[in-house]
Amino acid sequence: MSGLCLAMTASASERQREVLGRALFFDTSLSADGRVACMSCHLPERVFSDRDARSLGAHHRVGTRNAPSLLDVADARTLFWDGRRTSLEALILDPLLHPQEHALSSPENLVARVRQRHAAAHALAFPNEEVSTGTITRSIAAYVRTLKSGPSPFERFHFGKDSAALDESQRRGLKLFLGRAECGRCHTVGPQAATFTDGRFHAGEPREDLKSRLPTVAREVTRMSETERFSAVATREDVAALGRFVVTLRPEDMGRFRTPSLRNAALTAPYMHDGGVPSLSEAVERELDSRVGRGARRPPFTPQERADLVAFVEALTSTSFSELTHTEVIPKPRSERALSGERVTP
Repeated sequence: MSGLCLAMTASASERQREVLGRALFFDTSLSADGRVACMSCHLPERVFSDRDARSLGAHHRVGTRNAPSLLDVADARTLFWDGRRTSLEALILDPLLHPQEHALSSPENLVARVRQRHAAAHALAFPNEEVSTGTITRSIAAYVRTLKSGPSPFERFHFGKDSAALDESQRRGLKLFLGRAECGRCHTVGPQAATFTDGRFHAGEPREDLKSRLPTVAREVTRMSETERFSAVATREDVAALGRFVVTLRPEDMGRFRTPSLRNAALTAPYMHDGGVPSLSEAVERELDSRVGRGARRPPFTPQERADLVAFVEALTSTSFSELTHTEVIPKPRSERALSGERVTP
């Protein structure tokens, strides 16, 4: 009986931590100017991604990276576009204290703000602990771990054997995705589930105005401490463009970024690590054209095939997502095919 009581107490405490974490996630007072919360760059209506190409921090400071969706982030092995963190707790603390993001002056300042506004909720979540950076990041991480994608039309078709879940264009796109286009090599589909990411780091295409500077910046970065390198990612576009190299300092990792999941990608424009690609169709075009540019031996893709791939990625949009114990309906994305005037089968 005592073991059962302990388990029930632990479960209740975890639930209280999730509730506290949600309150902290939406609290704009956890920023230097009182304008920025975690949700400012991870908007629920955008499946917890940002609408801006690069995230806007306290005092209107513009960052260097596009904020990806937090749905299913608990399943990721590495975090941030360059994989510089491996735990949600570490990921959460970084932006709270970085001058380009929440810009709080110190860990003590963060603790004081939480103690002032959330003391009662904290006492329920951590009955035997004082407010600390550890309890703060653990609570927000507990909340973020509840953010899960619901089923998509693709999953109903592929795993649920619902032949009506995808229209003809989407089915053609699926065949291309797993076949000639070879998208599935990085955006993987497993036998039981589909994460649409291999979690690995692949070469991107640096901006033309940064390309010539990267070797010099890389040499500069090798002389920095790890703390200095990681901090510079959020303030310097040239350092951010180095990608995984900032973490490993291996030349082969220069310009490599973690494969993003394509789940709900139709709702998360703009795209790429710097938000430099404004629409889904342009993102698909860029990926296909970059493979041709790297010498891939395949016939060119027709406009219809490119449209079919866009249609398939739209079919990866969940009908709902879960947050804590709630299920929220996700509005159906406005199809790029419909916006272009193409007739779309309902």
